[in-house]
Amino acid sequence: MTYPSPIQETLAQYELAMGATHEESNREGAATGQFQSGVLTEFLPWGDDGCFILATAGIVELEYAAIQKSVGVFDAPCRGTIEITGKDRLDCIGRMTTQKVETMKTGEALLAFVTSRKGSVVADVIVRLFEDRILLDVDISVVAQLVDHLKSYVVMEEVSIENRTSSIHWLWCLGPEAHNVTIDGFQQQPLPTALLGIEGVAYMVSPEQVEDVWEAILASKGKPIGWYALNMARVEQGAPLFMVDFDNHNLPHETNVVSSRVRFDKGCYLGQEIVARMESLGKPKKKIIRLKMETDDLPIAGTQLWEEETASGTPIGVITSSAISPLGGSLPAVIAMVGKKHNNEGTEVYMYVGSEIVQGKVVAL
Repeated sequence: MTYPSPIQETLAQYELAMGATHEESNREGAATGQFQSGVLTEFLPWGDDGCFILATAGIVELEYAAIQKSVGVFDAPCRGTIEITGKDRLDCIGRMTTQKVETMKTGEALLAFVTSRKGSVVADVIVRLFEDRILLDVDISVVAQLVDHLKSYVVMEEVSIENRTSSIHWLWCLGPEAHNVTIDGFQQQPLPTALLGIEGVAYMVSPEQVEDVWEAILASKGKPIGWYALNMARVEQGAPLFMVDFDNHNLPHETNVVSSRVRFDKGCYLGQEIVARMESLGKPKKKIIRLKMETDDLPIAGTQLWEEETASGTPIGVITSSAISPLGGSLPAVIAMVGKKHNNEGTEVYMYVGSEIVQGKVVAL
């Protein structure tokens, strides 16, 4: 089911007034020396159900600058919420996730994997602990299947698991000034930096409150940002994202983010034996890595990788995300999934960008 953003129409009406000064001799009737031009917002589909997210509010470079220097606010209808209540809620989530949730304090948030019996990733979630409930903040495209998965393993526990996506909406404030944003009547919620590689906080609001909170954040000097700018900042920080760079066909160790999601000193959980065995004995068949590009040619997601300069034969990997990196001298930042024989740091790989074959080098994530 699709849950459209409550402020979809508000975002769609954004126009950026762009002023430019001209000499009067350059054009007729230039008494004011100004002209106005409207730049409309763009939207992108998210997932198969038709959820749309803001791509840009006008100028991507300005949005990116807000993330780096001040605070940008991102409307996040792409996030779903599952609520777990009942006296056994902590034990239930403890045996279903890879994090040590029993040591969490009220108000904290941790990244965790929900894994299957075979050890594969069912979902990458933010576990949020409240006094009377636990919330799982997750990509909206897997909410329904995650609810079914959790319920299928509830036997004798006194616990209730409900999809609250239609009643809880998320706004993300991202950037070095994000913690300085204050909204009367609303408490900042933590947003783990490892999720996007960007410092930030979240606001949890009802659909009826989104418009007012959005405007209040803008009044607190927050700048509207879209996915283009957010993705640019995320990719150059090397932060793989669930359902973008990896999905529920992958093992935790293939994601290369185990250190921020898995605790190996916790009690039993579903799939623990396989995850622990991979940590101590194995090497995944493939793994998420970063590529350092040798040219400014930008490969797109889905581009295949080869070990030989001829870029022929059997592919050894695929690019999952890419973006121009201002912090990297405007060279491309690239995240890729690469086979185990070729994902060691320093390994050279080759790919097509258009009709040209270009080179990249594996670097640490």
